[in-house]
Amino acid sequence: MKNQLLGNKWKPYLMVLVLCWFLFFTTRTLALNTISSGQFIKDGETLVSASGNFELGFFSPGNSKSRYLGIWYKKVSTGTVVWVANREASVSDASGVLSINDKGVLSIMNGTKGIVWSSNTSRNAAEESVAQLLDSGNFVVKDRNDSDPKKVLWQSFDYPCDTFLPGMKIGMNFVTGFDRHLSSWKSMEDPAPGIYSFRIDPRGLPQLVLKKGPEILFRAGSWNGVYFIGRSVPKYSAVYSYEFFSNKNEIYYRYKARNSTIFSRYLLNPSGLVQRSIWNERKNDWEVFLTSETDQCLIYAYCGSYASCTTDGSPPCKCLEGFVHRSASTGNLSSVDWSDGCIRRTQLERKTGDLLTQNMIIIFLDMHGDCGWKIGH
Repeated sequence: MKNQLLGNKWKPYLMVLVLCWFLFFTTRTLALNTISSGQFIKDGETLVSASGNFELGFFSPGNSKSRYLGIWYKKVSTGTVVWVANREASVSDASGVLSINDKGVLSIMNGTKGIVWSSNTSRNAAEESVAQLLDSGNFVVKDRNDSDPKKVLWQSFDYPCDTFLPGMKIGMNFVTGFDRHLSSWKSMEDPAPGIYSFRIDPRGLPQLVLKKGPEILFRAGSWNGVYFIGRSVPKYSAVYSYEFFSNKNEIYYRYKARNSTIFSRYLLNPSGLVQRSIWNERKNDWEVFLTSETDQCLIYAYCGSYASCTTDGSPPCKCLEGFVHRSASTGNLSSVDWSDGCIRRTQLERKTGDLLTQNMIIIFLDMHGDCGWKIGH
């Protein structure tokens, strides 16, 4: 009887304890996509977006032992990294910690409390700053009580790495000079910025270009109001919607998936190849449906100046009427290197040059550099 009385005495306390543990784990489960001031993510812990699309945490690429804070797919293609924070300053071991302070600044510290990476904020600090991983793959710092996406203090989408996700912008702010562009990894084991970039060239008629350092390798043509005219893609896509915006203050390009269950990405790999892929649920793999430079006539200035390019020609380059291959000789009229372009067969004085033949259609031309025309029949 005495033991029963003691049991009844402690029963309310046990119920309160169980309730507290339940509330604790419920709160942790509901807040897995968010950290606030005073909280941190240690190596081995992760944030997961609300629907489980993306995960954020520390990882090592390939066989490297260096540790980086990154975002990767979780629901599909598990482990495929789409963004890296400290891509130029790794943590040497598993001591890395991500935290956010009361001003909304994110920091990655190593085992000696040294800061290896930190974010900046473009707006005043919020009343209660939190960092949240969204289902889009965007990692944002914002006011906990403000859901307006235009009022974020900082976001990973402003600092793309090698992956272009739906909802991201590629472009430039002419007021601040801020340039959003893709940059390749140095290698499969080193996410530091490589030599290739994919960006908008705002000169003349703005166009998407792939560059190796300062050199343009490939261009997708200018925007005609619906699509980039240098690409062989449908004018309307049932999968994506496209947006190109340009005024005196800003220029950008972005795309969005019409169906939120579709996973898609552009990837600029360390070899300089840009590929657009869609996740194929049935094959459980990425399916590439667009690759840069598959059409050699889209390679920047492939035929040089005063030359046409046709995909069904062999060689594909041909001088315009009245011009001859600059470096051609009797033995190399079928040369594969036409980068020197063509020159006039007979130099003219004060004349505008020959007209294009009527059976040729100009698809696009470069409005700010050497003529790299693509011409079709």
